[in-house]
Amino acid sequence: MDRSQIEAIHESAAGQRLAQRQPLPGSVYEIVTDMLMTHAFEPGARLNIEELARTLGVSPTPVREALARVEADGLIVKQPGRSYTVAPLMGVEQVRELIELRLLVEPTLAAKAAAQAEPNEIKELRRAARAGGAGAEVTAAGNRLDMLYDATFHAMVADLADNQMISDMLTRLRSHLHTFRLYYYRAGLGPVTKNEHLAVVEAIAKHDPDGAEEAMRAHLVSALERLETFVDGGSANAEARQIPKFTAGGVKA
Repeated sequence: MDRSQIEAIHESAAGQRLAQRQPLPGSVYEIVTDMLMTHAFEPGARLNIEELARTLGVSPTPVREALARVEADGLIVKQPGRSYTVAPLMGVEQVRELIELRLLVEPTLAAKAAAQAEPNEIKELRRAARAGGAGAEVTAAGNRLDMLYDATFHAMVADLADNQMISDMLTRLRSHLHTFRLYYYRAGLGPVTKNEHLAVVEAIAKHDPDGAEEAMRAHLVSALERLETFVDGGSANAEARQIPKFTAGGVKA
């Protein structure tokens, strides 16, 4: 870990909270996730528990717990022994394929949720949709909040459909989008997600399976169109078009 990474950790909002001794595993989790969102830890970089613990001034236990959470998000990979490496960064084509895969599954889940959701479950889903993540804030912490907001909403819809296997699969698939989020939100395209989520909620609240299926499909198609616009032209910027692609082994393609 170099000096710039150490300085970034201590200067981050999560690092400041950690210095005030707020809940340790959560703060360490936020720090590592923020660093991954900004690519301060590059794909393939090694994360060592003891080194991170020394840098953060905490014991290895909260670091170990935090890295287990980050691994569950699919952002790092556990290696033999006691270290982790940063997961390969997905290329644009892979992100397109992921959204296309979600289009095959999530509209059906939304329809099933509309058919069986209870009033208290709909209330919680609406509350989650209205939360709206970080809004217009374009920072590492803001990107993490938007990431968590989007992941939470889609996970709740999947849970309402009562299919744990698909829910677990989608959790893993969405995690791979997280490192791409930084580029996505820099294009200023993220805030529309909230209204699209709310459209899904209203269809579920009406117990309208067809409406919920169509609202979810429209949301994912819109996300795919925004990705295409961002990368291929329109509001896309040069930085987005230079996103590196990595093979499964983490080597630039």
